[in-house]
Amino acid sequence: MLKIERRDEPEDVYRELVDGLAGNVVPMVILCVLLVGTGTYGFWTHPSVFVLVAMAGGVAAALVKIAMVLDHQRHRLAYRHASLDKVRRHETLHGVSTIAVSLAVSLFSVAIYSLPDPVLHLAPVCLWFGYSAGLIARVSIRPRIAGAAILSLGLPNTLAIASLGTPSHLMVAFVFAVFTAAGTQSVGYVYQTARDGVALRLQLAALARRDPLTGLLNRLGLRDALAALPQGGCLAIAVYAFDLDGFKAVNDAFGHQAGDRLLAILAARVQSSVPEATIVARTGGDEFVLAQIGVNDQEAVRRLAERIHRQLTRPCDIGVVRPVTVGLSLGYTTGLLSQVSLDDLMHRADARSYAVKRGGGGVLGPGEHVHRQPAATPPPRAAGCDAVTRAAFQRRCRANTGLFRSAWRARPLV
Repeated sequence: MLKIERRDEPEDVYRELVDGLAGNVVPMVILCVLLVGTGTYGFWTHPSVFVLVAMAGGVAAALVKIAMVLDHQRHRLAYRHASLDKVRRHETLHGVSTIAVSLAVSLFSVAIYSLPDPVLHLAPVCLWFGYSAGLIARVSIRPRIAGAAILSLGLPNTLAIASLGTPSHLMVAFVFAVFTAAGTQSVGYVYQTARDGVALRLQLAALARRDPLTGLLNRLGLRDALAALPQGGCLAIAVYAFDLDGFKAVNDAFGHQAGDRLLAILAARVQSSVPEATIVARTGGDEFVLAQIGVNDQEAVRRLAERIHRQLTRPCDIGVVRPVTVGLSLGYTTGLLSQVSLDDLMHRADARSYAVKRGGGGVLGPGEHVHRQPAATPPPRAAGCDAVTRAAFQRRCRANTGLFRSAWRARPLV
């Protein structure tokens, strides 16, 4: 028997693969129809309580599996955001129900083999191949479940058909055994393909929601993160919106690579300044948005806003003449999602950010007014341009001195 090996899965890939088990309703319905049709015909031609009981057991197991899959589909969003332990328990229930259906189909096959009509023996063969193909195609995303189900289906069928004793039945049993082994190999192959495909898709989806320069969420990532929050209820949230003052001057004085280094440094400072569960996004060139979940303390919100302001207005060494300093215009607001929408909170924070920017920068929260004040540090353009202008002036002086010396040496002697 070939061994199915399963590599360690990242949590997001594991959750996605378990979620894929919620797509087996149609095969189970088809299985129920085949069990009822075959069992009814077999009982009508050769009345046997064993066939009737086996048919009822197979249909009951398939109906339980259908009910479980429908419940998974109905609560799919909750399953995707459930704890990892709950997802594992859910996978275990899927595994138990799938193996139970396989054992029930095997019992039904044994019941049909007990009938004297050889033509009826083709029915469990068709059921075995059809159901095994469905397991490989739809359940291989969880290889241990699929492998165990194929063994639960194949081994009893092989032993039952071999017990009939004729050379023809022994040949069929040999074919069953070979296909059971080959089925486990197919499960491993399908799983690896599905796993790699899911991992690649999730990676591309994550890249599409991340700013490649800073590693923060972009606008799409921010929208998805906010949409995933539970709407309504008493969930408190604080939204911060800010942009940098003087960032364009850094780009003009030192180039865009220096500006990119500055953004990366400031993004790292933001992430290290906020609580772990805070949503942080870069929504534009030098524009950022933060969403702090579960906070309703105005003093704590104000302290965080001031800490962000202090961290981002400290000098940054970006590899130029000397460290540069930028200003910050930050507006914030708080609210309960049962009373105000996220869009409204974003709009309020953004409006306060622009208001405090017109006043010279700083921090502005609910109920506060803008007070114009000079910047605590000179704007980066002045600092950068002073250095650039000073260097250019020195070069020009040296050039003029050289020209003067050349002219003096070339003067006519009379």
